[in-house]
Amino acid sequence: MSTSFSYFEAEDRILVVIRPGEHKLWLTRRLAQAIVHDIAGIFASQVPGEGVPGTGSQEERIALEHQMAMDGEDLPDSAGGSPLQYSSKAPARASDSGIRLCTGLDAKAGKDYASIGFVIGDSTLNLKLSRASFHRLLRGIAMCGHQAGWELQGVPPWLSQSLLGTLLDKLPPLDDDEDNDSE
Repeated sequence: MSTSFSYFEAEDRILVVIRPGEHKLWLTRRLAQAIVHDIAGIFASQVPGEGVPGTGSQEERIALEHQMAMDGEDLPDSAGGSPLQYSSKAPARASDSGIRLCTGLDAKAGKDYASIGFVIGDSTLNLKLSRASFHRLLRGIAMCGHQAGWELQGVPPWLSQSLLGTLLDKLPPLDDDEDNDSE
């Protein structure tokens, strides 16, 4: 499954495209706020490790789980690519008539899964994901809302933490011999 997010200023909404199936829906600021605050809170409350000595607090465990999900540690080596991908391609046109407005949400979380239901008219589009995939879904919505300038309130620190340090750690070390040659 892949999910993409695009902000459309004219609509002041996020277009969510879910594949396979080519499901498209509009997500409003109010629902994005509910996802990154309320649903992320439900999700965090179910992070594994409660009562296990040495696993840290709930906040530490969810931050570590999030970091691991962003690093793609759950993805097989053969999957290729990164767990969170960015595209320079133009998003789908906002005028697509097949896009329906999401009017409500339903969510559940467990120790090894999370699900979210997008209420669209009389039906609900349900996604059941691994915890790592759900982290990436939450991160995508939070990032798109941030880029839209929505200033979503109550975004948990683990969901908005910078991943720059991890990316820099993956860079190869500078060759010491080259440094000596320039002197």
